Amino acid sequence: MGKQAKFIFLSKALGWVLLVAVFTLLILVPLLTSTLLKTSQLPVGALEYWKYIESSQATLMKLLGVIWIFFLGGCFASFLNVVAWRLPRGRGVNGSSMCPFCETELLFSDNLPVYGWIRNSGQCRTCRTPISPRYLIVEIFLGFVFLLIAFFEILTGGSILPFQTPGHSRGFEHLIFDPKWNLIQIASYHLALICLLFTFSLIRSERLQVPRNVFYWGLGIGIGLPLIWPDMTLIAWNIDTHQVINIARASSTQFITIAYGLIAGSACGLLGSWATFNFKRMQEDRVHQSTIEQFNGVDDVIAAMALVGIFLGWQAALSVTLFFFLIQAALLAFKKGNKPSAFTPSAAVFVATLLHLLTWKLLTDFPLWPSPTANTLEIAAGLVVILLISAALRKFSAAQQDLQVG
Repeated sequence: MGKQAKFIFLSKALGWVLLVAVFTLLILVPLLTSTLLKTSQLPVGALEYWKYIESSQATLMKLLGVIWIFFLGGCFASFLNVVAWRLPRGRGVNGSSMCPFCETELLFSDNLPVYGWIRNSGQCRTCRTPISPRYLIVEIFLGFVFLLIAFFEILTGGSILPFQTPGHSRGFEHLIFDPKWNLIQIASYHLALICLLFTFSLIRSERLQVPRNVFYWGLGIGIGLPLIWPDMTLIAWNIDTHQVINIARASSTQFITIAYGLIAGSACGLLGSWATFNFKRMQEDRVHQSTIEQFNGVDDVIAAMALVGIFLGWQAALSVTLFFFLIQAALLAFKKGNKPSAFTPSAAVFVATLLHLLTWKLLTDFPLWPSPTANTLEIAAGLVVILLISAALRKFSAAQQDLQVG
């Protein structure tokens, strides 16, 4: 039996084991127990083992929750792979997925995240042309990112959200039987931003321009959803903690918050683009893009940071910018040779945003971060720090480019 056949057999076996466990523990046992209790025929000795049954049920629900969230992240990653491949080449995302070499339409099983790639041994099912492992890596990575955000923003009661008291309803059981819709909305909103920034990173990893359509979709989602569900806006523009999550629908405060975020994010993106500008790479990217499709895209760093400002607010844009500069400085410090880094500025914005989300609550207690306890002088000091780092980064980057030219 070959490796592919063994994998398919093992996958089916695990699937059947999981299906039997779900049917037995979550359907059959509760139904049988309820029936026996009604008829008073439940043996007293069986109650001694009930705690083990409950523990097994809780563990199974957690496992199902992890699988579902990971699968959901993988599905989005699969779609983003399609977006990142088609749109920069001037193609639409409508229609069935197909092999880019033999143009055979993919089966449903071929499109299943992770499973489809491994099942076909990383090859097209028909023409056996190798499929880049990037698709597998992207699906696994984004699946874990979805798990990370869901765990900290939903399953722990919003423990990393700023100016929030973590809720007592925690775990997958409460997610199913007592869902906190405000936390689900916030996490979904943040995951939408993560997916947009991740798409930017995928496109720029191939040295292609980010299409304007992707950015416009981000603007529509970032501006439209908070106007419909105000709970998605965590911090108002004036950092009044009484307005956290309770901003009136379509109020002037909501519009001002979005406008301030857009302006601050765009300004930070302009600063980040200036600090990391590489003329040689830009010229090479234009040549590479011209061989595929002639069109004008958007500056990926400016567009990405503008979306960060809209989704998370102008305060968050500052901390994401600081994380971005620290990441870029680390990359330059450890860079070897003249070969361009595969870790693009778009990827740095993505990682910086993820770091910000995971440390958001901690940052609100930091003196230099704009918060109700920070004064104007402290905020100004934080801005000076960002400007100094950007200037140093620009100077260091320019010096390296001069060495490459020389």
